[in-house]
Amino acid sequence: MKAVATFGEACGGESTRGLALSLMDAREIHRVLLMMEQRFHVALMARVMSGSLLYLEGSFKELTSFVAHYGQEGDLNALRFGSEGIAYWVRYWLTGMGSFREFGREFGIDGQTAATFYREHIEVLLEGWLAAGRGAVEPILLRQMEDDALNMA
Repeated sequence: MKAVATFGEACGGESTRGLALSLMDAREIHRVLLMMEQRFHVALMARVMSGSLLYLEGSFKELTSFVAHYGQEGDLNALRFGSEGIAYWVRYWLTGMGSFREFGREFGIDGQTAATFYREHIEVLLEGWLAAGRGAVEPILLRQMEDDALNMA
């Protein structure tokens, strides 16, 4: 929600488009965020609120649960290394903390195998959810920016 709260503001806190228009734009974005599927919303908000795992604790727990649930569909096997393995990779995706080599040591596999597992079973889910979340919000933002450009011209 950080992006919505500051949308339409310029440096110094002055609205570039008038308070009513900025609020309307924020409401439209907010509505889309609330209507999207929860896993898409959480992945998107985790990127917006990126930083310390302390700030991402709620997103971390939810994404770990979503990966455990959806990571068993089709050819995916996200639970191959248990819930600890999923937690490791979700933390890695959120913060960049960890490495393929470290995961391999902890779980008794080669670092390259760990990298392949992450990319094929974990990252594909998380990046897909992030792309879906962005895909819902970006057309609105682009339209609003185009409207602004036309109004300023």
